[in-house]
Formats: sequence, structure tokens, C-alpha cells
Amino acid sequence: MRSQGLLLDSDVLAEIRKASPNPRVLAFLRRRSYQLLYISSLSLGQLKSLYPYPETDRWLAELMDRFSGHILDVDAKVSLEWAGRQLEPALHLVGSARSQALPTAALEGLMAATASVHKLELVSSHAENYRRWGLLATNPWEED
Repeated sequence: MRSQGLLLDSDVLAEIRKASPNPRVLAFLRRRSYQLLYISSLSLGQLKSLYPYPETDRWLAELMDRFSGHILDVDAKVSLEWAGRQLEPALHLVGSARSQALPTAALEGLMAATASVHKLELVSSHAENYRRWGLLATNPWEED
């Protein structure tokens, strides 16, 4: 499948916001600057919950402005693509086999569905999980 752009996962957005972002992540994005970049509305909510600081609202407003027209929502098509999307339990469980799924399990499934519907390559440190769903995905911390 050929991608029509890149869907940046929340961890990539958080990384490039750091004072000293990982050089591999920056180099990956620079080499693909010609591609269209997208973010998910899910990432905005996840970042707000992970970084509950006053400056986070300003950062999220900057992201929404910078990615205006390139913020993808969970709509009916994405929801239907997400239905039944699962990974092996071991990838999302903590502790014993009776543990609860990690809260990110549904979020990753919805991100995967978003990328699939919009024919995008997912850029994430969780690329291996996304590949298990048959998606084009790259981990910029490890891959070129």
C-alpha cells in the first residue's frame, strides 16, 4: 500500500516538542518533509491528559493552528474500520493473564483505523503494533 501522507502519533508530537528532541526523529521527519502530515484529534486529547500543565493548552492551540485542515477526527468510517480491531492480548496487558487491557489499546486501534481509512503511514514508537494490523508504520527512533 502506498501512503498518501504521514499520521503522527502522540509520542512523535511529544518528542518534537522537547527542548532536545531525538535527532533520529527529527531527521526522519526532515527527510519526509515533502509528504503531507496529519494528526488525530485523539492525540490532542491524549497529550492534554498526559501533560496537565498550563502551557499545554497553548501548545495544543499551536498544534491545532499548524495542522489546520490536517486534523483527522474519528468519524463513522473510522469507527467502522476500528470495529473488531484487536492485537494479541499480551501486547496490551500488564501483569498476569487476568490483567485489564491498557487504556491505550482502544486508542491504538482507533489510530490504526484512522490511518487505514485515510491511507496514511503511521509514525510511532508503537510501529510494530500497527504493522500487526497490516498497516504501513515506521518507528523513527529505530528506523530510517
